[in-house]
Amino acid sequence: MERKATNKIKDEPGEPMIARSKMDEAAVSELEVKGIENLTPTEKKHLLLQLSRDRIKDSSAGPWEIIDVFRENWRTIKATLAQPVEIEVRDIGRDALFRVSLDITQLERELETQELE
Repeated sequence: MERKATNKIKDEPGEPMIARSKMDEAAVSELEVKGIENLTPTEKKHLLLQLSRDRIKDSSAGPWEIIDVFRENWRTIKATLAQPVEIEVRDIGRDALFRVSLDITQLERELETQELE
């Protein structure tokens, strides 16, 4: 049976979080993203995975700088309670500004809170 490749997150205590794309084609470390310390661990994970996918498409992508973060109120999306989060990011390498949209589920937030305790 063939094993399906998945995205990988390396998150060791005291070490910077690193996201790798499905086939190890690209990796992005939180050290490459200025302002990432203002995000929650779940938001960091989702953002780093998105940035690693972007780096596959264009190897000149990065480093990045977070310009702003918008967290909306909770809402139901397909019977799941989720909090929409939009992160405005500047790609310094490509001199481009873009926005990453995430839906953080209530379960992810609860697990995140338990990890912080």
